[in-house]
Amino acid sequence: MAANLVAAGLVVRVWNRTPGKAPAGAVECASPREVAGPCSVVASMVADDAAAERITFAEDGLLSGLRPGAIHVSMSTISVALSRRLREAHRAAGQRFVSAPVFGRPEAAQKKQLWIVCGGEQSDLDECERLFTALGRETFPFGEAPQANLVKLIGNFLIAVTIEATGEASSVAEKGGIDSRKLMEFFGSTMLASPIFTGYSARIAATEFEPAGFAMPLGLKDVSLMLQAGQELRAPLPLGSLLRDRFLAALARGRERWDWGGIASIAREDAGLPPRRS
Repeated sequence: MAANLVAAGLVVRVWNRTPGKAPAGAVECASPREVAGPCSVVASMVADDAAAERITFAEDGLLSGLRPGAIHVSMSTISVALSRRLREAHRAAGQRFVSAPVFGRPEAAQKKQLWIVCGGEQSDLDECERLFTALGRETFPFGEAPQANLVKLIGNFLIAVTIEATGEASSVAEKGGIDSRKLMEFFGSTMLASPIFTGYSARIAATEFEPAGFAMPLGLKDVSLMLQAGQELRAPLPLGSLLRDRFLAALARGRERWDWGGIASIAREDAGLPPRRS
């Protein structure tokens, strides 16, 4: 994503918790605060709530570095509660806040094919348009900042449900003597044609769970955040509870480095199949 911002002609300052990963043409900084200093817009993309809190609220974080009127664009998948907290903290500091989480695996990010869901004041979203254009293929506004984060959690929940259903269906097909790869190609080219289903179903049918495009612990994190949102809104999510247990079962088997599509391995094992094809 940072490389695409450089390619778009933007002046890019970068901080990463592991130094040395800044793309060519970007200025590597020693802290989030140093990144923020001269910038009118700062985008953050980190793994979870703890990391988002660290880069924002720490002594050398964005909150202390952003100048009045500057915008923090949070592109991470974080909780709705933290999104509200970030919005209020930036507002109290005279800064602005936009949520803009993205949908797309690493290869989509490299090709500027991300779908971006954003929330915040319309004037702030307009000011971020050049950033969004440099990173994604289309932007979808969804009201206030926390609502965009809820949309992202809902989307990842739907993907996880698709992974689970595909894992179960593939296991039944394989035990019934049907080539599950051929079966998923059929569904992916007809009634279930979509980038999400086509990509995940092919990998699940082939039991290709490594390398991870989205690691198993992050899948557990997102399903847990969805359950947290459902609890806050008093909206039961029985499939969410099932998915949480699937992720826990996969992690208990030492599959931390697998893609989150690897929860399909648990359905295979339940059906008496090996977790992966030999």
